[in-house]
Amino acid sequence: MTISIHELVVTGPDKVPARLKLNGKSHLVFGPTDTGKSYIVECLRYCFGGSQKPKGVGFSDGYTRAAAQISLSNSHFFTLFRNLLNGEEAVYEGFHESPPQSEIALENNISELLQIWCGAVGVKILIKSGKLGNLTAGDLRRVSIFDEIETLNNVSFEGKDTNLKTRNKSALAMILSGSDDSEIILPTSTNDRNIAKGHAEAIDEQINSLLADVPEGLSLKDAQESLLKVTAEIEVINHHISSHASELAELRNTRLRIDKERRQQFQKFAALKEAENRFQLLDKKYVSDQQRLQAISIAASIADSFEIRPCPLCYTDIQHQLRHQDQDTPTPMLLLAAHAENEKISGLREGLKEALNDVLINLDEISNALKQNEREALENEQKQDALLAPQNTNMKYGLETLSDRKVALSMAIADLLRVDNLRIRLAEMKGKSKRKKQTIDRDMAESSTALCKRIKALLDDWGVPDVDSVYFDDSVSDININQRKRTSYGKGKRGIFLTAYMVALMERATANGHPHLGFTIIDSPVVTYKDPKYGTNSDDEELLDESVKDRFYTWLANRTEPGQILILENEEPNLETLNSLNFTEFVGPKGVPGRLGFFPV
Repeated sequence: MTISIHELVVTGPDKVPARLKLNGKSHLVFGPTDTGKSYIVECLRYCFGGSQKPKGVGFSDGYTRAAAQISLSNSHFFTLFRNLLNGEEAVYEGFHESPPQSEIALENNISELLQIWCGAVGVKILIKSGKLGNLTAGDLRRVSIFDEIETLNNVSFEGKDTNLKTRNKSALAMILSGSDDSEIILPTSTNDRNIAKGHAEAIDEQINSLLADVPEGLSLKDAQESLLKVTAEIEVINHHISSHASELAELRNTRLRIDKERRQQFQKFAALKEAENRFQLLDKKYVSDQQRLQAISIAASIADSFEIRPCPLCYTDIQHQLRHQDQDTPTPMLLLAAHAENEKISGLREGLKEALNDVLINLDEISNALKQNEREALENEQKQDALLAPQNTNMKYGLETLSDRKVALSMAIADLLRVDNLRIRLAEMKGKSKRKKQTIDRDMAESSTALCKRIKALLDDWGVPDVDSVYFDDSVSDININQRKRTSYGKGKRGIFLTAYMVALMERATANGHPHLGFTIIDSPVVTYKDPKYGTNSDDEELLDESVKDRFYTWLANRTEPGQILILENEEPNLETLNSLNFTEFVGPKGVPGRLGFFPV
C-alpha cells in the first residue's frame, strides 16, 4: 500500500490552526524565504515518525500539536498526531484536527504502522558488516522527504556517517529492486570472531593435552596397526588358554587354597608373635620387681646400724612422731617378707620361661609353614605363567603385558581420533576468527537500468540541458550523469538531478509494490539564475535556466504516474501553468494581498 497526504494541521491553545491542504494530490507550495516552507517539510517528517522536532520560526510559538491526515491506497483514512513539546504520538482512524476523546488510538506507534502499511514488515537489509536488520520507517522517510539542505547537498546518497552507509545503500537497493538481504551470506561479526578466537585457543590447548598422553612419534595409522597385531596375539593366547582351561582352573583353585592357608597361618603367626612380646615384657617386669626387693633387703639390713637423731631444723625426736610409731615395722620381718616375695617371683619366672619356649617353638613351626606356603604359591604361579606364556616364538610378551599394551593403544587411538576431529574444528574456528570483507552480490542490473531510463526521461521532459547519459553507481547508491558523479555538479544541477532520482525511485517502487511511503517531498528542487536566494552568488553553482522551472511545473501539473509529489519553491510558476497546478502561495511580509505564510498572522 501507499500513502497520500490530505492535510497538515498545526494547532495550539488559543491559536488559529495552521493548515496546508493537499487533498491527496501532487502540490506546489511557493513563496519567498521565511514563510514557513521549511517548517512544513520538518513538520511532515516529524508527523511521519521523525525524531527531530520542527525548528521554531517565530510565528510557530504557542503551537503544540501537529496532525497529518492521510489516506491509504486501500481507502482507509488516518490521522497522525505528534506533540510538538514532548514528542508524544497517537494515530486515530479518520480525519481529525485534534485527538477525538470518544475514540481509542491505535496500539501501534507511527513507525510501526508505516512499516505495516508500506509492506516493510519482515524485510531484512544489511545494516553493517555481518549483521542484518529490519527495513525501518526511518529508511522509508529517507527516500521520501528532503529539506532544502538535503536537496542541494553535495554528499552522495549513501551519506556521510560511516556507521550508516551500509544501511543506507542496502535500504535503497531493497526499495529499488524489491529484493531484501535475508539470503545474503554474512561474514562473521566482531563478537563472533572474538568467540571463535577463544574457542580456537581452547581447542589448541585440548589438542596439546591429548597429545601429551600419546607416545611421541606414534601416528594414528601406526597405532591402529599395532592394535591389530596385539589383538591377534591376545587371541592366540586366549585360544591356548581355552584349550588348557581345566588345568588352569585347577591351578587357580589350588592358588586360592594356598592363599587361604597363608592368611590363616599369618594370623596364627601374628598371634604367637604378640604372645612372645607380651611374655618378654612380663619377664622384664619380674626382673624389675626382684631388683626392687633386693634393694629393700639391703636397706633393711643396714637400717639398724644408723643412730637416731632429731630433726636438724626443729630438733624434734622421731620417736615423738605418732605416724612413725604406727608404721614402724620391725626390720627382721621386712627382710623375711622381701625374701619370700623374691622367691615367689623366681618361681613365676620359671613358669613363664617354659611358656615362652612353647611360643617360640610354635613360631618356628609357623615360619616354616609360611615359607612352604610361599614356595607352593611361587610354584603355582610359575605353572600358570607357563600356560599363559607365548607359545609362538615371534610373540615376545605374555597376556598381561599384551592386555596393558592393548589398553594403551586403544586410549592412544581414541585420543588421536579426537585430535583429528579437533583439528578440523580448529581450522573452522580459525577461519571464523579472521576478519573477512563483506561481499555483496545484488542483481540490480535490470532495476537500475529501468531507473536510469526514467531519470533520463524526466530530465529531458524538464529541459535540463546537456544530459546525454545516466548511470547508477551502486558503490555510493547515487547516479552519474555524463560519466560525472551527481555530487560533482553545481548546486542547481545537484538539486534537479536528485529530484529526478527520487521521483523515478518512487514511481518504480509504487508501481512494483516495493516498500515506499508513496509520496515524495522536496524543498527547492529547481534553483535558477533568478532565484532570489541563490541567484546572486551563482559562480560555479550551475544554476538552471528559467525554462527548466517552467517545464518542471508544467510536468508537475500534468503528471499521471503513481505517487504524490509535494514541491516547495521560492519562485512562482507562470500564470498559464499556475492555473493547472494544485498550489499554495505564501506572499510574505510584502504588503501584497494573500496568505502571508504557513502560520496565520
